[in-house]
Amino acid sequence: MNLAKPKTIRRISTVVAVIFAMPLKLKIFTGFFIWLSPFVMLNSFFMLKSMVLLNVAGWIVLVTSVFRKRWFCMYMCPVGLGCDTFSKWGKHNTKLVRKIPRIGKWLAVISLGAALTGIPLFILLDPLAIFNGFFAAFTREVNLVTVLSLSGLPLLFAVHLILPGMWCGKICPLGALFDEAANVKTWILKKPGTKEPVPAENGFGRRLFMATGAGLLAGIFLPKMLQSKPAVFFRPPASSPENIFNVLCVRCGNCIKACPTRILKHHTETGNITAWMTPEITFQNKGYCVESCTLCGTVCPTGSISPFTTEAKKKLFIGSIEIGLEKCLLTESRECDRCKSVCGYDAITIIPSGNSVVMQPVAELSKCVGCGACAAICPTETIHMVPVVL
Repeated sequence: MNLAKPKTIRRISTVVAVIFAMPLKLKIFTGFFIWLSPFVMLNSFFMLKSMVLLNVAGWIVLVTSVFRKRWFCMYMCPVGLGCDTFSKWGKHNTKLVRKIPRIGKWLAVISLGAALTGIPLFILLDPLAIFNGFFAAFTREVNLVTVLSLSGLPLLFAVHLILPGMWCGKICPLGALFDEAANVKTWILKKPGTKEPVPAENGFGRRLFMATGAGLLAGIFLPKMLQSKPAVFFRPPASSPENIFNVLCVRCGNCIKACPTRILKHHTETGNITAWMTPEITFQNKGYCVESCTLCGTVCPTGSISPFTTEAKKKLFIGSIEIGLEKCLLTESRECDRCKSVCGYDAITIIPSGNSVVMQPVAELSKCVGCGACAAICPTETIHMVPVVL
């Protein structure tokens, strides 16, 4: 095989991955490469017991890997290309690297086993999630906390300057999953009755049993130890319950990049450490959640934000509103119906107050999903947003 061909294809693939990872208003194709990861796909599937159409991409990569071992790593992985490049530039401590045990296979199988019982233990170590997360750091206002929190990609490259091949060969759970997928073929095609000993490296059945058992135990006991506090901030519509959201979200930033009104950002408050760098809605910049937009649910690769329709969005409550009449123009006998006219859910009406001459806005909270349109348009900031506690 011509060795230049895989390198050329992987370079082209990396350029495409960078384009998809950047905030370029690509709509459903935002961060598309993360959908190619069978590791993310299987963790999500085992935990939620459901899939969406774009998960087909992950299945195609996984099935192909049964017959072509690590073909994705060789031809398409943008993280692998960077790690290989930095390995060539750095010191060649190959002897030290050889002494380090391969833990990627254990990370992969234990994580999938744990996902069956409620916590995808190592999903954050997926290389395509790390790759997309790095570019998410520059989607909104760039600050040191966000950049450092999403600096996994340059950290991997820096490690490869000292320990060449460390990530791809020893740690990467996605690459190890590809190895295990290739072992499935060997395991299945093994002739019945053969007395040839199975090499320890290829002891697929024993390794699968042990690691899955460890993952199941972790999935049973860890959720009790890592109880998530109720969210007191705004989550995107169709978000999973907080205890699921915080462990399933890979912090890839797809929803943040895709949001047309730029109201999504990374959560960086320290009060709830398990929610660190997950997406939250902020209404500080006079933006709101557009009634016709469903992108955050469409581009989420893990199901932490479920896909939804515009019709279903009428019942997906982000929060609610409080109307303080002290500043309302209507209470000063001045004409204003901006909140009522902008509400796409018919949740606000204007009725006479106790003084029949003076009118006032009233919210029907059973219809108000907390999109924030009324608060964004109110000229006197009379309307305040209140989050729903998940």
